[in-house]
Amino acid sequence: MKRLGIIYAIISALILLCCTDAFAYRERKDYFSRPQIGGWGGIITPLGPTASRVETALGGGIFARFTFPYQYLKFGVDSSYQQFKSQGVNELQFIPVYGNLLFQLPIDFPIRFQFKGGAGAGYVHIKPDNVGNWDPIFMCGFEVSFPAGRIFNIGLRMDYFYIYEGFIKGSKNGGHILNSGIQLYFNI
Repeated sequence: MKRLGIIYAIISALILLCCTDAFAYRERKDYFSRPQIGGWGGIITPLGPTASRVETALGGGIFARFTFPYQYLKFGVDSSYQQFKSQGVNELQFIPVYGNLLFQLPIDFPIRFQFKGGAGAGYVHIKPDNVGNWDPIFMCGFEVSFPAGRIFNIGLRMDYFYIYEGFIKGSKNGGHILNSGIQLYFNI
């Protein structure tokens, strides 16, 4: 009878340990350190001289992220499709493909704040000139995200792109684009 009481006490203690808030909190913190895949959608806005030729539109993209051994640093690969039209004949299609480094602020809070910067290439197609080219791009951005369970995270993002149009004949200034949107991603 005494053995049965000890076994019962050990099993009860293990159940309580597994169900405590401290255990759940530790698991919640680990969600952000897993590799992630996801997508985003939102407003894409041309800035500067680009805004005088084309209008704001909707766009979207996909991304994948991998964690470095340092838990607050991630490497990401992103791509999206963006098409800007205008009231006139001008049209711009932009498909960036780039890598970035994300730094998560080391604040112990369920909401995560991340800064990112990166570079890559973007396919720029301009109408009515019907000129298309791969140009170097540089980007920086900011994200706010929070877990929506063990697998899903929801976030808001803002990304600024600079398109270096040095290869297009007659180009005097690069393109400037600001993306903002809602993202959903999965922890794998």
